[in-house]
Amino acid sequence: MTSKSIRWVARTVVATMIAALIATMMAFTPASAASSVGPVFGVQFHGTWSNYTDAERAMVLDTLKANGVESVRIDISWRMLEPDKSGTFSSWGLAQVDNAIRMAAERGLKPLVTLWMAPKWANGSNDERVPVTSAKGLKGLKSVSQRLAARYAGVVDAWEFWNEPNDNNFMRGADPKVYAKMLQYAYAGFKAGHAATPVVFGGPSYVDDVWVGKALAAGARGKYDIMSVHPYMGVFDESPLLPDNGTMWRMNHLPALLAVMSKYGDGGKQVWFTEFGWRVNPTPANAANWERGVTPQQQAEYLAQTIDLVRSTYPQVTRVYWYDDRVDSTDPANTGWGMVYPDGSVVPALAGLRSVLEG
Repeated sequence: MTSKSIRWVARTVVATMIAALIATMMAFTPASAASSVGPVFGVQFHGTWSNYTDAERAMVLDTLKANGVESVRIDISWRMLEPDKSGTFSSWGLAQVDNAIRMAAERGLKPLVTLWMAPKWANGSNDERVPVTSAKGLKGLKSVSQRLAARYAGVVDAWEFWNEPNDNNFMRGADPKVYAKMLQYAYAGFKAGHAATPVVFGGPSYVDDVWVGKALAAGARGKYDIMSVHPYMGVFDESPLLPDNGTMWRMNHLPALLAVMSKYGDGGKQVWFTEFGWRVNPTPANAANWERGVTPQQQAEYLAQTIDLVRSTYPQVTRVYWYDDRVDSTDPANTGWGMVYPDGSVVPALAGLRSVLEG
């Protein structure tokens, strides 16, 4: 068989696989429709990471599905997909992304996919967290967004662009004007690839209404369909029910974000928590705020409190995504952020999820 024939067969197989996934996804409630009960509950799934085997991916997804999870957030790296140049996908990288999305969709778990991490040819840096600012890089961003949206049309439930761009650890410089420009190009690409798939604003770390407002003022206004936020508590062992203290460190600071959205004409949009959670670990003596941990029982209680708070106070919030999937340790007192043990058993927060969602 010639190389040309091999490529044709490969494209045919992929097309068949994607078509089958589309048929599977047709039964899904579209992301554009808010839940009548709310909110939809999802979990971060690191399915493209190399420290997973397919057996482990399947176990985690099956366990999440069995315990009431409806969606998974999958992070994918642009650098992994297009390491060398625009328009040419790495066969290895694309296979990783195909596999993670396919495995989630086959189980009826709606994939929210986060695209971030720029290749060197696009950002001019060996650091994948440096944003794209050049004409070449922005053009490449629009191109890759368009091709991904077309490839997974009807399969990916929504596209989120970048992760915590207000934090220098995730987007170097954390410049809201730079993010706004990138979002404009990514949005145009995603919509050209498949207009019906919603585009989600890259969730900022904490309820950072000030940074979001600067991004909206700089051109992000209207260049997303769903607002996203990561409303972790600034003191890591505090309850989500604590009242707003005027800072981004409380979940109940959300009205400030809603006010900013309204100011820029985006007040009617849904909001998703694309990350939230509490970490189970012993709290060291004299611990910093970010080192503080909770008990397994507190973690379950805080999850339930979040669901109740969203239902009672924030109807705009139609989805929430727990961070994250696998536990850090088999020690029940030190499981970190995760929900699923290596043997498929679950932490109390996940074990009680169905009763929380149905309560």
